[in-house]
Amino acid sequence: MAVPAISSVVDSMQALAAQASGTVQSPAFGRASAVQDKSETRFSDVLMDSVKSLNDVQVTAKTQTEKFMLGATDVTLNDVMVGMQKSSLALNLGVQVRNKLVSAYQEIMSMPV
Repeated sequence: MAVPAISSVVDSMQALAAQASGTVQSPAFGRASAVQDKSETRFSDVLMDSVKSLNDVQVTAKTQTEKFMLGATDVTLNDVMVGMQKSSLALNLGVQVRNKLVSAYQEIMSMPV
């Protein structure tokens, strides 16, 4: 799944969350206009942090691979293979979490009101 596809899913989830909480989305900034308490952790923030960490793992693996192919002496084949496996596992985890979120959303939407 491409990063733009993930960001569009996150944007739509943020819009739905804002609609459910009664806040209005600001078109200029894409953020809710309601004032949030600093001690409150938002689901969308946790989700975005997770996507960013997934991207960081993939970028690190790509960087290590490129360095190894260019002949850098500070990167070994073991580091490259471990980085690629971490990247693969992180991506699979992200896809599974997305699938569970979509499934939960569909189940909630099918409940009678």
